[in-house]
Amino acid sequence: MKNLRNLLALLLAIPVFNILLYRTLNVSRPRTVQIAAHRGGAALAAENTRAAFNNAIRIHADWIEFDVHRTIDGVLVIMHDDTVNRMTNGKGFIKDMTWEQLQRLRVVNGEPIMTFEEVVALAKNAAMGLLPELKSTSYYPGIEAQALEIVRRADCLSKTIFLSFDWDVLEHLKELEPEIKVAPVYGPGQWDVSETRPTNAEIVAPMAEMVLLNPWMIRQAHAVGRQVWVWFGVLDHPAMYRLMLSLGVDGLICNDPVAARRLVGQSHQLASPIPEGRA
Repeated sequence: MKNLRNLLALLLAIPVFNILLYRTLNVSRPRTVQIAAHRGGAALAAENTRAAFNNAIRIHADWIEFDVHRTIDGVLVIMHDDTVNRMTNGKGFIKDMTWEQLQRLRVVNGEPIMTFEEVVALAKNAAMGLLPELKSTSYYPGIEAQALEIVRRADCLSKTIFLSFDWDVLEHLKELEPEIKVAPVYGPGQWDVSETRPTNAEIVAPMAEMVLLNPWMIRQAHAVGRQVWVWFGVLDHPAMYRLMLSLGVDGLICNDPVAARRLVGQSHQLASPIPEGRA
């Protein structure tokens, strides 16, 4: 038992030491801190719904983050999971269902499932940024080109940043449209952002819990001119937002954008534009 306690103490001490050392050596710089409502702000309204997106607009989040899948007949729809099981009154994989079938379903707050085009139109009308995450891309070959065309038709290229764990998809987006901004997403166990693809990505999106364990990731990205927008796993809490801000992240992709906005206001960050496309 004593050995276990010592091991736990050591495991807790490592991130604390890293954070203290990083904050001691890190030189702060003027930056924008962008607030993105994760799934529309899942702590405040049912995720990925019109209610959530309208709420994000009302509370003045800078961006709405949401998840994109595709039906078997080619309609891009908004849902986090591969299936409709958790969030609707139906069951089944989105990739195996038609848009007509999905239209009959209702999400947990009684709303219909939204399409990608509907969210783009909503954000455009509110002059809000779009952070679409392309999900399960192996199921949906060509989804990136389809999503890009919708954004292009809506004249929202300059207000869109595509996210994905699939870096090949992001590279293809850059080939199709060099001006589009992309952010490769990093998950559990990914500590190093030096091997980013595409190499001209403007932003990296590591998991906040990994940044907590290795805050040097922030300096690593900043050294090559990239911003760091963190997303949160199990520690999506204002205390964690505050810690990430103190470490110098450029964006919070979080479930409670109200709390994040309050903290950013308190921290008096200086405004500057999102970086332009990298060579």
